[in-house]
Amino acid sequence: MIAPLTVTAVSLSPAIDHSIGIAGFAAGTLNRVNWEEMHAGGKAVNVAACLADLGLAVTVTGLLGSDNAGIFERLFASKGIRDACVRFPGQTRVNIKILSGDMPQVTEINFPGSFPADEHLGRVDRAIDALLSDCSCFVLAGSLPATVPAGCYRELIARLQAAGKRVALDSSGTALRLGVGARPWLIKPNLAELEELVGEALPNPAAAAAAARRLVAGGIACVVVSLGEQGALFVNADRCLLAIPPQTIVSSTVGAGDALLAGQIAGWLRGWSLSACARLAIACACARLGTLRSGLPPWPQVEALMAAVELRQLAGD
Repeated sequence: MIAPLTVTAVSLSPAIDHSIGIAGFAAGTLNRVNWEEMHAGGKAVNVAACLADLGLAVTVTGLLGSDNAGIFERLFASKGIRDACVRFPGQTRVNIKILSGDMPQVTEINFPGSFPADEHLGRVDRAIDALLSDCSCFVLAGSLPATVPAGCYRELIARLQAAGKRVALDSSGTALRLGVGARPWLIKPNLAELEELVGEALPNPAAAAAAARRLVAGGIACVVVSLGEQGALFVNADRCLLAIPPQTIVSSTVGAGDALLAGQIAGWLRGWSLSACARLAIACACARLGTLRSGLPPWPQVEALMAAVELRQLAGD
């Protein structure tokens, strides 16, 4: 186990999540808004907020548009997150999420945001270098801005692991495929992302587990595959677990996968077994389903959810 419980989340594509509730939303007609909320988001920021709520020391670096950085600054201050983000002229992108129905369906409209210049990316590189002595684990999460090369995560993983750091990667498409080539410590695709990565349909958890085992055999220490309401797979060289969540009231699925990743990282940093990490990760994801706000509810609620998680060891171990 790496001793310091310190994590840096690298956020190259943060977003402001503008959630809108519309009863009976329908395209092509007038819709009236029942409620709205705005929160600092993006995968890496969501992971950082959950890690901070789990008691870890967290830094966020990456890119923030200076025109609307305030909502992120307030989140970081409220959760004790160290802000090492590089500001660039313009706005951080806004993601609109329309929630409708009793079991909310989410319609997402994602804006592209401003495009950072090479100068600002260079400053992020230098910020990461400055954090190497303080942080034991780095989380690379989210999509890449259009102006950032698709191999950015791969190069960053290689650099960080050469410095002896653990790296968790949560991305998709080409960025994930290239990043996997650098053999990060952990990846967390959802089922669709895993199917794209391995180039085949995975019709059930057993098929997804087999694909995850192949990735572990290829040099990735831990693969976590989120399966939606079916739970998640947790696979390392020794075990393959299917963690099934308890029934949960769903307000929104936004950020649940990010909370899952935060739970897995927090458990590992504390030296927990894969089983215990899986329970914590699923509990964090379930806790996020009940809220739109950044981060997690108080620990007793998370702990109660942990006790209700069902674990199954899949054949082949």
